[in-house]
Amino acid sequence: MKKFTLFTLFILVLAACNSPQESSENEQADDIETEEAVDGAAQEEEEKEENAEEKSEQTEDGGEMSAEEEEEQDTAIESTDENEKDKHQEIVDLAYDIFDAQNDNDYDFLQSVISKGTKLDKKNTIFIFENVTYPHEQEFLTDDDLGELELRYTHEENADSVIVGFGAIDYENESSFVIDFEFIKEDGKWKMNDMDINK
Repeated sequence: MKKFTLFTLFILVLAACNSPQESSENEQADDIETEEAVDGAAQEEEEKEENAEEKSEQTEDGGEMSAEEEEEQDTAIESTDENEKDKHQEIVDLAYDIFDAQNDNDYDFLQSVISKGTKLDKKNTIFIFENVTYPHEQEFLTDDDLGELELRYTHEENADSVIVGFGAIDYENESSFVIDFEFIKEDGKWKMNDMDINK
């Protein structure tokens, strides 16, 4: 009887060790690992989406931009500058004509292109600018005064006012100064309202 009980006990212990419970525990561990991997992948995906949303918001709010976006913006700025120069070419050409007319004492042309707030003193070859913040007189500029002219910029103050800036460079004497024209629209035509020298 003792032998039978021991034998039965031995078989029960052996059966318990190899029971499906053990394999079930292994399967449960595998299932847990799989669930954790799936959860980890899902969390990574959520983080990527959040980062993408943050970047999008930063760009919309004027924050950091990608290199591509910065390049596109730079190209747009350059394009705008070119368009502004093209748009103002008529005024730039008029400024060059005014330089030539001063050099040639072409009073008729100069009288036709000055604004109502500007006077022309032919006797003394002087412009008198009165329709400006600081009224002033300006002697005619000749080729001898100017040296080499260089267009520096055009700037639209508003739809009816444009500033055109030139550099006058004397390479021989290593000197230069800036000439700013202000053109305003009167009766649908551009007129010189100011010519100011900044030395």
